[in-house]
Amino acid sequence: MIPVLSAVRPWADPTVVSIGRLPMRQTMTSFPGIDDVNDDRDRSPWRRDLSGTWSFRLFDNPDAVTSAAVAEKSPSGWGDVHVPGNWTLQDVGDLPHYTNVKMPWPLRPPATPEHNPTGVYRRTVSIPRAWKGRRTIIHVGGAESVHAVFVNGTFAGYGTDSRLPSEYDITDHLHAGANVVAIVVARYSAQSYVEDQDQWWMAGLHREVFLESRSVVNIERVHARADWDHIDSKASLAVEVGVGVLDTSGAMALEKGWKVRCTVLGVDGRRIGRAVVATVAHQHIQPYSFDGHVARLEIPHPKVKPWSAEEPHLYRLVCELIDPRDGVVEAVRQNVGFRRVGIIDGLVCVNGRPITIMGVNRHDHHPERGKAVTPEDMREDIVAMKRANINAVRTSHYPNDHRFYDLCDELGMYVVDEANVESHGFNTSLCHDPRYRSTWLERVGRMVERDRNHPSIIMWSLGNESGYGEHHDACASLVRRVDPSRLLHYEGAVFHAGWSNGGMNVTDVVCPMYAPPSAIEMYAEKNLGTRPLILCEY
Repeated sequence: MIPVLSAVRPWADPTVVSIGRLPMRQTMTSFPGIDDVNDDRDRSPWRRDLSGTWSFRLFDNPDAVTSAAVAEKSPSGWGDVHVPGNWTLQDVGDLPHYTNVKMPWPLRPPATPEHNPTGVYRRTVSIPRAWKGRRTIIHVGGAESVHAVFVNGTFAGYGTDSRLPSEYDITDHLHAGANVVAIVVARYSAQSYVEDQDQWWMAGLHREVFLESRSVVNIERVHARADWDHIDSKASLAVEVGVGVLDTSGAMALEKGWKVRCTVLGVDGRRIGRAVVATVAHQHIQPYSFDGHVARLEIPHPKVKPWSAEEPHLYRLVCELIDPRDGVVEAVRQNVGFRRVGIIDGLVCVNGRPITIMGVNRHDHHPERGKAVTPEDMREDIVAMKRANINAVRTSHYPNDHRFYDLCDELGMYVVDEANVESHGFNTSLCHDPRYRSTWLERVGRMVERDRNHPSIIMWSLGNESGYGEHHDACASLVRRVDPSRLLHYEGAVFHAGWSNGGMNVTDVVCPMYAPPSAIEMYAEKNLGTRPLILCEY
């Protein structure tokens, strides 16, 4: 039994959503300068991919995991598994489990079963000398159900939400030479009750794991609002860049003189207009508030073409962090597409034009690799959809790997990005349960923060088949505050409160499931509501 985990037992407590996890940020790779920024992330000197073979052992439950299993000294008699991958498909003695609605065990939330297969992954890593004086971050792309990270036997962090990444600063746990990273993954947890989707229950590290070196002072977020005014056919770009200090002591202050430079590039690398430079704000922007160290920049009318699923014109926004001595510390890139989403006369419009949603629901699933879906798999799916005249996809029922959205941006696909929230087995109760309130807010809020710059995303979905309660109202308020540029989608509110005016607080569209054509025709012909109607499942 590992003392630090057994004392808290976070996997059994729904109020514990993370321990030591860094704030969510957009997916971005750091490069030394603008000329180094590349589509191939592995060409960055500050990234090390940990995909491949890991040592592995399966335990009966989290309490059975010993301190020796995560210690620096390597234990004997362990097997191997591939990461990313599901251990349930790698012949380790634990199989996939399919359910719909009901849970895999006959208990009530937040109880977990006594037999709860728990895998321990181990790998030895060496930190490059060039990373000295910087901070080393471990990125866990997806772990079903919950996970804990140990470095050289020391606890480094704990995270929930199997479909979004978790990152931890492990610098203070490292030493010279070889270091041992161990990741403990419990198959079931109190969080499983809100991951009760109609699908195969898998387990393990099913998305990428990598190390990243970041400067102590670094770009911690990029919020890009790329707008297209369809009335005068002009674009505008507003960028907010947050600059953070990775200092666990809290003693380091950011000196004055830091700047951010933003440049818009075409996909061919051609510069669109001039670069814009702004000083990182070093004081309170408003009384009684501090938004962190932020640089705000605007590019009023870049000469670009609008983005749509039919014509997905894409551009590169490169943000460089410049120190007080005018040295470039790092450069990061975000893809942007200039477009405006809204409802006009009861119709969903992109760039002022009504669109017809011809969409499908898509699970992350491969017949041999389970949830470990490759970029090649994703591209194949999107190309097949495009050939079938499909123009929209709902990420049912959880956020996908970030590369899926990159491909939708590139190839042209409208996306309903759905939070990893489905409490189908306890549909009408957990959305009112105060123990799960932070779970709802974290899952929705972190999804929006990671994915907010993708032009392909036109709607945020608050989840699937999880009733309608105050948690949904809170999440909708959060999203509308953070990102008013997109529409909100949630079927549960319409199902429980009616098509006409039901769930106005949480969904901008009427999005029923499996409704007969006659009901849809009646909604339109009798003007039963003012919102657009999109059948979210059929």
